[in-house]
Amino acid sequence: SPWGVLQNACEKASFAFLRQELPVRLANIMKEINLLPDNLLRTPSVGLVQSWYMQSFQEILEFKDKKADDEKVTCDFTDAVIKVRNRHDDVIPTMAQGVLEYKETYGTDPVVSQNVQHFLDRFYMSRISIRMLLNQSDETPQDH
Repeated sequence: SPWGVLQNACEKASFAFLRQELPVRLANIMKEINLLPDNLLRTPSVGLVQSWYMQSFQEILEFKDKKADDEKVTCDFTDAVIKVRNRHDDVIPTMAQGVLEYKETYGTDPVVSQNVQHFLDRFYMSRISIRMLLNQSDETPQDH
């Protein structure tokens, strides 16, 4: 059916775009996280968030050289994207927990607090844009 052809073309285009775009965005967020104060990076919660991003980055990167016209590849990719999205469900509360752990151990320094807040604002915006991409990828035409 023409609809099937269109859906297939959409999936291929989506796959081709996302496998390029997601690693870039994930890498940018990881770079931002690495710029946080060392003591904040050492908190268990921020360490956990970092590990989630690393794992997701590696999983998406596995599709870098795979063929877009292989249906199994696009199915596996969709599954990977859903897994990544689910893994990152608790990123915001976990990051907030890390900030609390940091404050409990080191107290509050106004300059550090301001820098961390600035980071968190950018981090939330980056996360929203990634989230929109991830949600887009597993919508099929019949969902509309």
